[in-house]
Amino acid sequence: MMEAFFTRDKANAGIKLPLYLPDGSESEHYLMVKGIDSDAFRDAETLAKRNAMTFAAIEDEAQQKDAFADEKLTLIASLVGDWSFEQACTLDAVKNFLRQAPQICDQIDKVAAKRSLFFDNGLSNSQPSPKANAS
Repeated sequence: MMEAFFTRDKANAGIKLPLYLPDGSESEHYLMVKGIDSDAFRDAETLAKRNAMTFAAIEDEAQQKDAFADEKLTLIASLVGDWSFEQACTLDAVKNFLRQAPQICDQIDKVAAKRSLFFDNGLSNSQPSPKANAS
């Protein structure tokens, strides 16, 4: 059955990723994380590839490094479809949050790439994800 290979719809729906504080304790907050097969990520990835040519032409190394770092942050932020914070879940708000919480940025990157988490044998909207490593 061909449908057994389909990942797009599940990736677009996303999974609930509980957020843990830096000390490893639970919080009441979560993110809805889309998979790398989601439309939002694919669109952001296409744009990032186009932008790479422009960034490569930047002569100032510090500016070039900042441009690539911001693009990577944009890619990861595109994976966040919603969150439990009071602030609206916009791309800029997510980027600002992830810039200040790089441990969560890393967690999103890892979770979004694990396709199996988006299916019944992985995480669901009600199951907690593995705790973030406090080290």
